[in-house]
Amino acid sequence: MRLVLLLAGALLSVAALGQGRASGPGRTQPAAKPAAPPAKAAPAPPAAPESFAVTVSGSITDGEGLPLPGATVWNPTTREILAVTNSQGEFTLNLPTNAAVTLVCGYAGFGDQSIKLSRPHRHNDFVISLERVAPRPH
Repeated sequence: MRLVLLLAGALLSVAALGQGRASGPGRTQPAAKPAAPPAKAAPAPPAAPESFAVTVSGSITDGEGLPLPGATVWNPTTREILAVTNSQGEFTLNLPTNAAVTLVCGYAGFGDQSIKLSRPHRHNDFVISLERVAPRPH
């Protein structure tokens, strides 16, 4: 079965589906190749790292290993105190996400020490030893 069209004075005939195409009177062209199957979707990008709450715990001692009760752990960006050590120099704090964070530990008369958590685990345990600093002259 052929469909004949008159377009701008030229006679065009188009073969029925799947039987080839004709262009002009008496000219036949090979049937068009079947359409390629749809391209496969690109693989999904890797999922974003899982976000989870983090627990940081540990103990803060002096250079001789003695506990420092009342030592503080804070976030230097917000200046928020996150934990204070107990009588054994131990602390525990919870962070809402596992995003990279720096914490600072300090105690009066001792130098501060930073803890960088670039990829914290669910539970992180530290033993932090602070060194005594010489008093400043007035």
